[in-house]
Amino acid sequence: MTVTGGQAAYANLRARILSGELPANATLRETALAQELGLSRTPIREALRRLDEAGLVEFIPNRGATVIPWTAEQVRETYFLRAALESRAAGLAAARIEPGDLDRLGALIGLMEEFVRRTDDPGIDRRGELNAEFHRIIVAASRSKQLVGLTASVGRVPMMSHFFRRDGAAFRAGSNHQHRDILTALRSGDVVWAEVAMRSHILAARNAVSALPADA
Repeated sequence: MTVTGGQAAYANLRARILSGELPANATLRETALAQELGLSRTPIREALRRLDEAGLVEFIPNRGATVIPWTAEQVRETYFLRAALESRAAGLAAARIEPGDLDRLGALIGLMEEFVRRTDDPGIDRRGELNAEFHRIIVAASRSKQLVGLTASVGRVPMMSHFFRRDGAAFRAGSNHQHRDILTALRSGDVVWAEVAMRSHILAARNAVSALPADA
């Protein structure tokens, strides 16, 4: 599939916003971004409109965009939505997932274990990438286009590494243990178990965020 300039710019900017490289209230100007990414202003404008639709920036035509700040409460609500969507996806996946996907999930759990105690940015970022792949595989295995689309729209929020950096090692270790429970449920083909395991996993993260001050 051919990737357009607008799609590439959107993916680039979305990743940088979600990682915190482009922080809250940062101004994104079309001309500067076009020069940086080697594109014309038209695909940059397209990317900014899509980011606006995704709720990541406030876009003003001919002026650029501003990265929208996220409150802890917005992050908590996003986790609640993820719990509903991804638990359903896990239940469907329990009956539909392929052996190769199960093997890949097991491999990802092993890879994540190498990073759960890391406190450096590259290590935390790598664990985040592996975690995102773990969840993407399960959602894709549901074979539900609606769930794939919906989870992609709410699946990640900016600066989660910031929220969990202080006590992150213990949280990430527990999270990877929960990944093993999810995988066991998927291997068993038990729809209800898979749904409950995924919901519990995501709500555990939500509860960790709930311990933060409301203005974090």
